[in-house]
Amino acid sequence: MIPIAIVVLAVLIYVLNQQGEKMKQEEMNQAPVEFNLEGQPTLGNADATVTIVEFGDYKCPPCKVWNETIFPRLKADYIDTGKVKFTFLNKLVLAGSELTAEAAEEVFRQQPEAFWSFHHELYRAQQDKKKDWATAPFLIDFARRTVPDLDIAQLEKALQDRTMQEEVTKDEQQAAQARVNSTPTLFVNGVEFTGEIQDYEGLKAMIDKALEQAK
Repeated sequence: MIPIAIVVLAVLIYVLNQQGEKMKQEEMNQAPVEFNLEGQPTLGNADATVTIVEFGDYKCPPCKVWNETIFPRLKADYIDTGKVKFTFLNKLVLAGSELTAEAAEEVFRQQPEAFWSFHHELYRAQQDKKKDWATAPFLIDFARRTVPDLDIAQLEKALQDRTMQEEVTKDEQQAAQARVNSTPTLFVNGVEFTGEIQDYEGLKAMIDKALEQAK
């Protein structure tokens, strides 16, 4: 008689293989989305043949985890080596996320080179999603500490007048066009990565395939 554990393991392997094949098929069947990334925060070689777009929300816990665990590996393997360029777009999924996105947009408007530092630090500062922590006073004080040369008066005015709301709305429109309804969501050359967001090996395989196709 075959031990139950072996049967369970065989079934599990089969299911995982089927899911992997389904994911690959879904990615193959997708028509690439054409994003307008002009004037958006972008890291990496401008001439890179592969572009990764992340839709994220600064109050989203999975986005924080991805930013702190997967992104550094992606940056080291592909962005810093000039193979890939990476763009971040806002997709608001949690209540009260608007001001975080608008603050980041204002930092980018004033000092594009300071955006990524602010971006990563804001994720590190993330609090419980049930708390109303992302207030204008918090963001102003946070920016004062993390971007010393920023014009804080301009940031305060931008948050008060909601002057960067239009830029966030542009991101939201692109998210709607791409049918993004959760964060983080990644696109590799316009094709959505449909695997588990923490599956770096799966993401690498998709990137490597895109690099090969771009030759």
